[in-house]
Amino acid sequence: MIDTLFLQVVGGALLLLYGVRITGQGFELAFSARLKGWWSAPGGSRPGWFGAGFLGTSLLQSSGAVVTLLISFAEISPLPLAQSLSVVLGADLGSTLTVQVLSFRIYQYAFPVLSIGILLYLWGRKPKVRAVGQGVVGFGLMLLSLTFLSGAAAGVGQVASLRSLMTDLGGAPLVAFFWGVVLSALFQSGTAVMVLMIAFTQQGVLPLPAVLPLVLGANVGGSSVAFMAASGLAAEGKRVAWGHVLMKTAGALLFLPFFSLTQEVLSRLSPDPSRIVANAHTLFNLTLSCLFFPLVPRLARGLAGMFPEKKDLAPRGKPVYLDREHLPVAGAALGQVAREIIRMADMIQEMHEMALQAIRAGGEEIAGRIRQRDDELDQLTREIKVFLSALGEGTLDSEQTQRAVAYIAIVSDLENIGDFIDKTLGDHVRRMAERNQRFSEEGAKELESFLKDVEEMYREAVSAFVTRDVKAAEIVIARKKTIGQMERELRIAHIRRLQKGTPESLESSAAHLDILSSWKVIASHCAAIAYSVLQMEE
Repeated sequence: MIDTLFLQVVGGALLLLYGVRITGQGFELAFSARLKGWWSAPGGSRPGWFGAGFLGTSLLQSSGAVVTLLISFAEISPLPLAQSLSVVLGADLGSTLTVQVLSFRIYQYAFPVLSIGILLYLWGRKPKVRAVGQGVVGFGLMLLSLTFLSGAAAGVGQVASLRSLMTDLGGAPLVAFFWGVVLSALFQSGTAVMVLMIAFTQQGVLPLPAVLPLVLGANVGGSSVAFMAASGLAAEGKRVAWGHVLMKTAGALLFLPFFSLTQEVLSRLSPDPSRIVANAHTLFNLTLSCLFFPLVPRLARGLAGMFPEKKDLAPRGKPVYLDREHLPVAGAALGQVAREIIRMADMIQEMHEMALQAIRAGGEEIAGRIRQRDDELDQLTREIKVFLSALGEGTLDSEQTQRAVAYIAIVSDLENIGDFIDKTLGDHVRRMAERNQRFSEEGAKELESFLKDVEEMYREAVSAFVTRDVKAAEIVIARKKTIGQMERELRIAHIRRLQKGTPESLESSAAHLDILSSWKVIASHCAAIAYSVLQMEE
């Protein structure tokens, strides 16, 4: 009998873990871009960020998934640490909704939920609809696993030795806390442990005095998901992960001395044992939010001291974040590449600003600075490509392979943009300075306007890469046509000045037309970066 019960519990637990996993994956595919947009939106406040974390977990059904997504986002485009920690607190509180829903005996609706999810997944025309369907299927599997686990728990209650083992947990809160930590870390999901507890308390197998210590331990162990996600990443990701671990651990340690009093309060709130599990989980995370929300700025300063930012002491042409020790960890290595791509993008942004100065003032000095920056950009490009080639020698899953291919394409596009700025504008400005030539006043204004429009398109493309925002990428691609039309109009305007015999226009004609053509090509590379973002999100 014990062998059969063991198989039922293990099978139900594995089904539960699978349901939790595909629920998070499905809803992450559907809503991750929207979440990143919320996090990166300017002008936010700590209550707003807390709400974004709460809603994020409501959508993804997993605080671990939200925190992991936040860490990966911080790795590419660091958010203020106080903002990230506010999101984490909101995500933890939002995770209690799933447990609250599952604590009501709704597992009899498992098959209707599964049916809806399968219909959405198989016949949904849009990728987002199919992703939502996958998430609904996962939730249905969680309900189905709860049915199996409840049946297995009833069998466990009939075995005297197992019942005695469960009863002993009620008299040893520290042991129960430890088991909560271990199970949650092993499952990589606090929610999965909560569902197991609901199944066993519904059958009266798990004693109530063991509930709160197990809930506290499961919350602490669940934070290991974020800790593992930040392994090998830069300081920003580690700060978020450690902040999550420290808040959970400190909150649990504060609760443990008062677990008898808290148990009494929970029993009065609801006599249903499974509701006690859900209420304990909610009470802990609500208390955690009330306790740490006012302290978030101080905690952020402390974490900044614990994990200081890696200073950019390396030459501009050398990588700062690439670390070959992390090549075997594909996720960490790709995160490092993303940070170097952002460095490349910043260098090109400086070249754009120098290009505008060169149009206004000219001079060999600015042209020399542009050439130096392009040389540094070429060196960094080679380093990144070598690193990505070495990464390709390891084992990558399909998503990581897609990211790696997209990163190579984006690096090549950025390198080409730098080459066009240097080889076209830099060379022409240098020759015009030697010949004491300049652009006409009207021509210079037109070039400045065109360069600013392309620069804005470039910034939008980089922003779409940072946030992996599909809509933003589509907007960038749509702008390519507008830039092309603008280039034709400015070319016609320049030809008209030539027909009028404007002296400066005659002298600078070759440079003027080449710059227009080159910045039109730069706009095409910006659109190519946006296409790469779309490919990553397919």
